[in-house]
Amino acid sequence: MNRLGISFLTDKRYSDYAALGNIVDQYEFETVSVYEDLFYQPAWPALLQFAQHTERPLLGPAVVNPYLYHPVTVAANMALLDDVSQGRAYLGVGKGAFFKPIDVAQPKPITAIREMIEVVQRMLTGDRSLYQGKFFRVDPQAYLRFKIPQRELPVLIGTWGEKTSALAGRIADMLKVGGCANPQSAPVFKEYLRTGAKNAGRDPSEIRLVFGAVTVVDRDRKTAEAIARRRAAMYVNVTGRLDPTYRPPAEELNRVEKALENGELSTAAEALSDETLRRFCCFGTPSDIIRQMEDLFDAGVDIFELGSPHGVDQAEAIRILGEEVLPAFKE
Repeated sequence: MNRLGISFLTDKRYSDYAALGNIVDQYEFETVSVYEDLFYQPAWPALLQFAQHTERPLLGPAVVNPYLYHPVTVAANMALLDDVSQGRAYLGVGKGAFFKPIDVAQPKPITAIREMIEVVQRMLTGDRSLYQGKFFRVDPQAYLRFKIPQRELPVLIGTWGEKTSALAGRIADMLKVGGCANPQSAPVFKEYLRTGAKNAGRDPSEIRLVFGAVTVVDRDRKTAEAIARRRAAMYVNVTGRLDPTYRPPAEELNRVEKALENGELSTAAEALSDETLRRFCCFGTPSDIIRQMEDLFDAGVDIFELGSPHGVDQAEAIRILGEEVLPAFKE
């Protein structure tokens, strides 16, 4: 297993992901994830490009949610992705974020996530028996009418919550804490996973803990920091109040939130303290990134997904990460 994956925001043209896939395929990244962030392009087209232009990594959305997507739609996309990638798809499910501007409620997330996974897996295996849940009902006439994997796919659950992390320990293959680069939090999430796994009679070591965050590599550390600040601000506005071991001061988070609401991205970026930036993203020279990864892996993280935008020139940044950072963590 390689310790590093890579992830992408869908803010580019469709054809750009083919070119990025060709670059990614030169290196042995463990995973390629595509964000399903609200207000950006859907993850599926980019994932299909990566499926056609890579041969090795596990591919999936990080993450779809049960409030805007029905399991039937998700299952159809997952079946197509698994076919195109020749069996490399994973199912990523989570509560989701950025719902405030569209006033979408997120009730009973643990139940909703569990049912989403159960229904998708049933459809991918061809199970046509009646499913009657609290969120979803699927009768025998609801089935995919094209080629399906005929097997369950690996599952990633994305969350910052204790109970949902324990759910990952019970039913998932991976737990992803997105937007986190804080080594001190890794043992906490490991314990959440361990509790859920033991309650389900599973071996906790079978579930991989995945962290991922904005990553910017550059020969000039200040350049990397400036880019990281601008990109990380919108995520810290969501995750800054969720970390179990580090909470930025309320005044700092309030400044970030107000600036983002006013469309003042530069102001939001400047409001982030150096300490907050270190906890919620990775940035610097290749040596800086390696040191951050060492701290995370020593703390218990199994895989770190290097997140967009990667650098000033994303293609060149991926090459630097693949040639100068990845080799330090191959197992």
